[in-house]
Amino acid sequence: MWVRVRYTLIMESPEPAPVLCMTGSIVTGCFVSRLVQVEANLIRGQGVDVATVELDELDLPVFHERIEREGLPEGALLLKRLLARARVIVVGAPELNDGLTSVLKNAIDWASRPGPGEQHRGESFAGASAVIISASKHVHAGIRGADLLRNCLVSLGVTVLPEHVAVPRAPEAFHGSQLDDADAQADLQGMALAVVAELSIPRREVHQMTWAERAALVPDRGSST
Repeated sequence: MWVRVRYTLIMESPEPAPVLCMTGSIVTGCFVSRLVQVEANLIRGQGVDVATVELDELDLPVFHERIEREGLPEGALLLKRLLARARVIVVGAPELNDGLTSVLKNAIDWASRPGPGEQHRGESFAGASAVIISASKHVHAGIRGADLLRNCLVSLGVTVLPEHVAVPRAPEAFHGSQLDDADAQADLQGMALAVVAELSIPRREVHQMTWAERAALVPDRGSST
C-alpha cells in the first residue's frame, strides 16, 4: 500500500507489527538510525515482526491547533495506526542542543492528538512499552535528550523500560556501515531480548482502563497555552 503524505511526499506504508522502530533523525547517515536498524534486525532474528519508520519521511507540518482543526495529516494517521498496533516501541532519539530533535517531538505531538474514534489525548501510546536508543559523537551519548524523551513518553501512558542503549563517540562504533563495537552490540542484543520478553505481557488498551487509571497515565494537560 502506498500513502500520499502531506504535502508532496509519497512513501511506502509499513504494515503494523508488534514492535515499532521509529527514529527522529535530521541528518543523512544518522548513527542513531543505524543503531535502530541493527536493533530491528536483532528483534526480527527472534522471530518477531517489526515495522520501521523514519519520522522525517512523514513530512508532518509543525503542530498547530489551526492545522489540527482541518483534520490530522495523513502522516500522523499512519503513525497512529502503527503505534496503536505496537506492543513495544523502539525509539531512536538523536540529540540536538541537549534536547530532542524537532522531527521526533513534532511527530509525537501529532500522534498524541485524538484521531477518528478517539476521545482522549495519547490513546495511540497509552498501554505500550518503549525502549530508547541514543548516541552522540561526544561522551554523553545523547542521554540528555533521552531523559526528555522518557518524560514525554511517560506522560502519554507509555512504560519506558530500563534497557536504554546509549553509545558515546558513535563514529568510532562503526567500521564503514557495520557496527564494530562489541559493547554496543551486546547492549542491543540485551535490549532485543527484553523487547521480546515484554511482548508476552498484553497491552492494556485505553478502553479497558477505568477513568482513574487512564487519567493517571495520561493527564489531559494538552497545550500549555
